[in-house]
Amino acid sequence: MNRSTIFIAIVLAVIGIGVWQIVMPSDPTPHASKSAPAPQKFDTTGGQDMHPRWKSDEGEGDEAEN
Repeated sequence: MNRSTIFIAIVLAVIGIGVWQIVMPSDPTPHASKSAPAPQKFDTTGGQDMHPRWKSDEGEGDEAEN
């Protein structure tokens, strides 16, 4: 293949992509009109205190006993 064939193929590809965008444009308005649902609100007052599950003399890296 010579340079002119490659150049013509690239030009035709760019023209084809341009025509494709004109004929079938991507329309973001249908997706943009739908808003995300409102986040749920959970009551977080008066919950438990957070404490580690291991005893005070054991660490996170200690292995469990059988």
